[in-house]
Amino acid sequence: QLTTECLRYMYRLLFLFYVEARPELGYAPMDSDEYLKGYSVEHLRDLEMIDLKTEESRSGFYIHRSLDRLFSMVFNGYPKHKANGQARGTNGQVQADFDTEGSGGEAGPDRHTFEIEPLRSHLFDPEQTPLLDGVKFRNETLQKVIRLMSLSDPERRSSRERLSYAALGIGQLGAVYEGLLSYSGFFAEKDLYEVKEAGESRDLLDVAYFVSEEELEDYSEEEIVFDGDGRPLRHERGTFLYRLAGREREKSASYYTPKSLTECLVKYSLKELIGEDVSDMEADEILDLTVCEPAMGSGAFLNEAVDQLAEAYLQRKQEETGERISHEKYGREKQKVKMYLADNNVFGVD
Repeated sequence: QLTTECLRYMYRLLFLFYVEARPELGYAPMDSDEYLKGYSVEHLRDLEMIDLKTEESRSGFYIHRSLDRLFSMVFNGYPKHKANGQARGTNGQVQADFDTEGSGGEAGPDRHTFEIEPLRSHLFDPEQTPLLDGVKFRNETLQKVIRLMSLSDPERRSSRERLSYAALGIGQLGAVYEGLLSYSGFFAEKDLYEVKEAGESRDLLDVAYFVSEEELEDYSEEEIVFDGDGRPLRHERGTFLYRLAGREREKSASYYTPKSLTECLVKYSLKELIGEDVSDMEADEILDLTVCEPAMGSGAFLNEAVDQLAEAYLQRKQEETGERISHEKYGREKQKVKMYLADNNVFGVD
């Protein structure tokens, strides 16, 4: 349950990073200074490298309260919308609508500086995270989380760079989704020691192996992971360990399909169905096709099918009408077709 809730918390942040970096999606009100400076996760990213010098700044809950309020605003909308006559806060309790001080309970659109439509999904539903909603994360903990999600790894690049979520495509987000599913968590029921393949260095993003103190004697010094003091790295009983679950992943045969493979397979599968141009199938006939993926996972093949069908439709429609769509408008027109196909023609099962 804790593993599931940790994943859900991570997805919430990923969602917010993405929609705030893509204002053209029309969800996050990034043109509002009040939202940007007072509520946004982008505002919290500005705190990622600030040195928390005092105990008060390290152990405070400013970032936690900020994210808590933001999650609630996404789920309930702002000004707060009601679900079955009620609005729920992050602790699942019924809350009154947001109201402007002195408004006498007559809050209206002119009293608010921005609006957020409620997103009634499991992702932001407070009832889906009962364990995490029962605790508070200190500033130093959430600052580390935001830093790791905002900046590149200094060990993989020469310097730390701000990650651009605007540059992420749907396929990359799918890869992140599948990648996170590769991790599993458990509580150590006794003291555990970490081991590895001989000659390999420890990688927190790689598969981890843990053994008891008695089993540690069966491993050579090259196979044991040591801490900074030169002692075998010990995870005390009760520690929550959250690492890559390689063996379980291999057994389930669950892997994200790379774009190069989805492009190729979808291209030649569709070629048999729609041909190469309008002489094989007219544009409007494409809008009558049905696509089903019986093992969709995160939808890599379905997303690729939607993209290629939308491209084929626009190319053939231009050929039929003799009208060309300008470069400036092409992206938006393609997005319209993709949305239509995704809403009406595409089905997935898993």
